[in-house]
Amino acid sequence: MAVAVGAAPAFAQGGPVLTDPMSVRRLADLTSEPQLAPNISLPGTQGTAELNGRLYFLAARNGDSPGSTVQELWVTDGTSVGTRSVQEELLPSGTSIGLGSLRATAHRLFFTATSPETGLELWTSDGTREGTRITRELNPGWSDGVSPLTPLFVFGDTVLFAPASTSRTAFDLWKSDGTEAGTVPVKDIHPGLTSADVNGFARVGDTVFFNARNAQGIELWRTDGTEAGTLLVRDIYPGAGDSLPWNLTAVGSTLYFTANDGSQRGRSLWKSDGTEAGTVRIKDFNTAATSLMPTHLGALGDMLIFVVSSTEQASELWRTDGTEAGTQLLTQLPSAMLNSYSGQFSVPAGNRLYLVAKGAQLGDSVWVTDGTKAGTTRLPSPAAYGHESVRGVTAWEDGLAFTLMTPGRAHELWRTNGTPAGTSRLARLPSGNTFEPAPGLVSFQGALLTTSGDPWTHRALWRMEREDAAPTFVCPATQDVPSNLPWGTVVHNLVPAMVGHQGPFTIRSTAPEGSVLPLYQPVPVHYQYEDARGRIAACVITMTSRDMQAPSFESCPTGLDVGTRSPQGHTFFYPNAAVKDETSDVLITYSPENGSVLPLGTTVVTMTAKDSAGNASTCSFPVTVRDGQAPGAACKVSEVRVEAEGPQGAHAYWPEATPTDSISAQVSVTSTHASGDLFPLGLTRVQVTSVDEAGNSTTCEIQVRVRDSRPPLLTCPQDQTLTTAVMSGTRAEYPFASAEDAVSAAELSYSPVVGTPLAPGLHAVQVTAIDEAGNASLCNFHVTVQYDPTSDMRQGLGCSVGGDSSSALGWVALLALAWTVSRRLKDGSPRA
Repeated sequence: MAVAVGAAPAFAQGGPVLTDPMSVRRLADLTSEPQLAPNISLPGTQGTAELNGRLYFLAARNGDSPGSTVQELWVTDGTSVGTRSVQEELLPSGTSIGLGSLRATAHRLFFTATSPETGLELWTSDGTREGTRITRELNPGWSDGVSPLTPLFVFGDTVLFAPASTSRTAFDLWKSDGTEAGTVPVKDIHPGLTSADVNGFARVGDTVFFNARNAQGIELWRTDGTEAGTLLVRDIYPGAGDSLPWNLTAVGSTLYFTANDGSQRGRSLWKSDGTEAGTVRIKDFNTAATSLMPTHLGALGDMLIFVVSSTEQASELWRTDGTEAGTQLLTQLPSAMLNSYSGQFSVPAGNRLYLVAKGAQLGDSVWVTDGTKAGTTRLPSPAAYGHESVRGVTAWEDGLAFTLMTPGRAHELWRTNGTPAGTSRLARLPSGNTFEPAPGLVSFQGALLTTSGDPWTHRALWRMEREDAAPTFVCPATQDVPSNLPWGTVVHNLVPAMVGHQGPFTIRSTAPEGSVLPLYQPVPVHYQYEDARGRIAACVITMTSRDMQAPSFESCPTGLDVGTRSPQGHTFFYPNAAVKDETSDVLITYSPENGSVLPLGTTVVTMTAKDSAGNASTCSFPVTVRDGQAPGAACKVSEVRVEAEGPQGAHAYWPEATPTDSISAQVSVTSTHASGDLFPLGLTRVQVTSVDEAGNSTTCEIQVRVRDSRPPLLTCPQDQTLTTAVMSGTRAEYPFASAEDAVSAAELSYSPVVGTPLAPGLHAVQVTAIDEAGNASLCNFHVTVQYDPTSDMRQGLGCSVGGDSSSALGWVALLALAWTVSRRLKDGSPRA
């Protein structure tokens, strides 16, 4: 699962991010469970011992028999090469060292151990195989010679220890300088083979105080390492009762402890200078009545800081200078913070005392006091995670260094100087082994050592030391990752940003490229950077694949125009929306609702697409409802017929145009002609257009017909009489008729036409007048042709009708005249 990363583009570029001030390096992978922290079930134990520039610690591994555990010895000089197990190098096969028993004097290492040939005995080592041995076998064989319940206590170049209750020695307190000859009894405190249950060592100057049992009960004792100097300090609970001196704590030249003197006061706070007279009660809390009990004592300069716990009310933090007047309440503490023992409850560092409190209701917390009320406070939660789990604490650089495990199971190293401003993270540690014990934290060679596992290594020993520009991930505790599948997120380019990195390097992750983060399931994703210098940077992000992408509209109208025929508006139905979502179904809602009536004008409408995760996107666009109803036709008539008034035509009139419109209040009317205009003869089409406020228009047509339907006014001449001397008659000849027409000229015609031969008798002549429009008028008059042989025609011609030559010449002349007349009156009309 390694991911090789070659250059800066693999990391996010953004605002400045500070690097962690400490680098992390792997010293060794461990095949067993290291035990750097003290044994929390046995106060007074310690997990490490330093000798000759090397740190010794224990690591638990499975023993040869099922269910058994062997504590093997490891050593480190602070380098990878110098970190190794020395179990087989120094100890016989099958040897298991007692948990929490490592101690070191100036020149030797001490510990208790069992071997296949012995029970629990005191061992010593100078770091070589030849110098590693049992100091003295107090109980030969497989039975224990040393008490597993009494921690070793360094006193100068020796250690004090107690024999096992089954040991064959009668002495209750022993000491050893690492040699068999120097491993000697100090005192038989409880005469006989009954064990004195020595425990609770505390050194004040050249004196070591402890509690032990004899005929007077469990009381306070002292020793200078000699039998004569090992004495009962005071029988605090007179008689055989047990005062049970607990919490022995040295402050300068004074020993503080709690004890019960058998009175109604219950357990009280005491002090001792090593004499019976100087062993006195400082303050009692009337435990029987109040349930208040002093406990958890810690030294701070020349003061004692202690907790007064209660099962019925809030616990309290107190201070004392050894006098009752100088014993004062500092602050109240939540009782829930004392639910369990934290291993190192109080840690003095610099000029402050730190309290590491653990409680299921509060989460782990760190309190600090400088011995004053104002200087006593709970430090703010070191990180924005909530209930951190403090895993290891140690005094370092005049402050408190501590490791914590976040709810996302990430391990981080922090330091505080007792102020919020001075509390900061130093480094993120590799993590990821779910089933790991408390790792502990040790100050060594100015650096810090701790252990933890990661997804690739079950357990490792890590060294943290100050370094400028150490590689650091920009590592949020949680991160929501957009899903790109219906069932989760395919991992791509999720490596967090980083500062202080130098190539070449590698980055590996528990969520490599192409893997899938399941939808809505928080997954701790581990990242680990390592460069060529062996520097490690770690990051744990609880990633949750979520549907964070809103549905997308494949198209959204820029605007719609619709027409309406109703003054109330338009019933609007949204267009079909094409919506895409890669993860879940989509619900589309509308505002206003689909099928709503939109008023005239512009309304912005919105379609909202929401997926099952609540992600929403909108498509908004304007819908303009326009007046789509044209006004009614303004024409009340479709045709107007008028009689021509003259050659130019006639004036035509029609009813006033009054259009109607169901939406617009105003309608304008225009026409190609106005009523009353002069129209020419014939057909004229008048276009009348109605236009409403929205520009809708309706055009109608009025056909104006100007016609000439009146015939000419015709006047015929009076009846006429024609006399002819010709027996056959004469030709028609009439006077002119008269015709009048207001519009056009009339053409006259006669029947019979002028020049038509008329026989003697009465003839009717019809005159027809036709104007240009075809209108005709008729009139009649009569012509009478009389035969008179003796008519004056003969006189007019100078001849008579006869048979002589002169008569013949007369007829010739008459025919010539007739031909001439017919040529002149070719159309048959009379001529003047």
